[in-house]
Amino acid sequence: MRDSTIFLRKRTRLPVAPAGEPSARPLEVVVPYTNPSLAAQALSAALELAKGFEAAVTLMAVYVLPYPAPLEASEGIRQRLETDLTAVARTSPVSVRVKLVFARDRDEAYLCLLQRQSLVVVGCKARWWKTREERFATTLAAHGHSVAVIKMRS
Repeated sequence: MRDSTIFLRKRTRLPVAPAGEPSARPLEVVVPYTNPSLAAQALSAALELAKGFEAAVTLMAVYVLPYPAPLEASEGIRQRLETDLTAVARTSPVSVRVKLVFARDRDEAYLCLLQRQSLVVVGCKARWWKTREERFATTLAAHGHSVAVIKMRS
């Protein structure tokens, strides 16, 4: 059950959907993958936020590899992550694009991959302290991205 939705920037607003007028570009909605349950709940919240818009939804995972390891991931890691991502994407009633990236730094990878006009929906557990996901969302918002944090009750 969702506790609350928080937009991290005061200027973050969903664009007004013009009635009967096709937009030039769909609304980009990105859901970062953290774990299966949070990602599934954040994905459903993202679809709810994008209701009434022509939206392109992407479930994106960045897997961090340490510096001594090559950036080519082992086959087992890649297959497990692909399986997890597709399982979460199948819970959606609409088409969801899945993107898996291997990088050295998670925050830098997301900052490079996200477009400025996209809405990032981050799911996290409701805690009294700042969770890892909330710190990540704050970093994205500080770099000018539109971020919504969905706090979930356990």
